[in-house]
Amino acid sequence: MSDLIKDFESADLLITLQALVTELRAPKVSIDDELWTFDDIARYLKLSQYTVERRVVVQPGFPDAFQPCATGKGSKAVKRWFAGEVIKWARQNRAKLPTARITRRAA
Repeated sequence: MSDLIKDFESADLLITLQALVTELRAPKVSIDDELWTFDDIARYLKLSQYTVERRVVVQPGFPDAFQPCATGKGSKAVKRWFAGEVIKWARQNRAKLPTARITRRAA
């Protein structure tokens, strides 16, 4: 009985490892082709989403967004940017970026 359980556990482990290898071999999307939302840009720049919406994407020279069609009834399409373009712009315009606020500690 003990050998049967070990064989089952080994087979289960082998199946899990094969699935993991298959997933790791799958083609990945290049960072240049990845699409970012306001939230993704905010995370990258370490700023709030509000700051990104009001003070970053409105700057002259910021990459143009595109807005895919909304899907579903009552849903809104969210603007998206190519990550590679945003990263390139951020590197070239470091001095123009707002600085993140220092968060206050609770008393």
